Amino acid sequence: MNLHELAGVAERAARAGGAVLLEYQDKILEVTLKDARVDVSSSADLAAQEAVIAAILAERPEDVVLGEEDAPDTSAPAVGLRWWVDPLDGTRAFIDGFPWFATAVSVTLDGDPVVAAIYDPLRDELFAAVRGGGATCNGRPLQVSPAERAAEVVVVVQAQSSHPVVIAEFARLMRAMLTVSGGVRFPGAPALVMAHIAAGHLGGYVERDMPPWDVAGGRLLVEEAGGRVTDFDGRTRDASTRYDVVASSGGGVHDELVAATGMRFEEG
Repeated sequence: MNLHELAGVAERAARAGGAVLLEYQDKILEVTLKDARVDVSSSADLAAQEAVIAAILAERPEDVVLGEEDAPDTSAPAVGLRWWVDPLDGTRAFIDGFPWFATAVSVTLDGDPVVAAIYDPLRDELFAAVRGGGATCNGRPLQVSPAERAAEVVVVVQAQSSHPVVIAEFARLMRAMLTVSGGVRFPGAPALVMAHIAAGHLGGYVERDMPPWDVAGGRLLVEEAGGRVTDFDGRTRDASTRYDVVASSGGGVHDELVAATGMRFEEG
């Protein structure tokens, strides 16, 4: 299997999805709620996913391609080669006209992320990685932040749910990261967040229960740029399943963020 050939397919597919998103910026969108009020999808997501999957299958007709809008099952590890597609990473931002969204395409092989392409169409930035081949943005090599302590970096903490239990856990994690880091942000678009960790612009990212289409490609970018991605116990997980994610520039920063996920606080 030639990973560089797969990477070429992934990059072309991600660009195809990004082109559709640019076309839909000026259109009236049909918006669908996935929960009571927070988790959303749109006609732009569906159109971009169709374009991405068509581009992949045009070159790899026998492969299994799994798109977010089809809600694939991620309860068990996937054997063999799988494509993961998030056609619109940052749907809420896109709907609101906030310039922070991307198309994310990745490949896992027996649960290991081996190819990633995350395309930001507004900035025409293609973040790409191949297992063992490093991470790049528009061909320029990426390197995570050299920071050695969590207090030196900005950390992204996110949640996308209207469920009270999820909201309460998000608030706890937000407080924990504010306690140890140099600042906390919540921009959305997790794949794009992880691409910017790989580029050294952000130092960490923490979120519960994340699926492969959101984080498999970003994980490969971070790892190939010298960072780490684990669960809240510091373990490396199968990238074809959902898990609680800590991504960072690595070293002491990662150890501190993992430890902080276990923080508990008294009220008041």
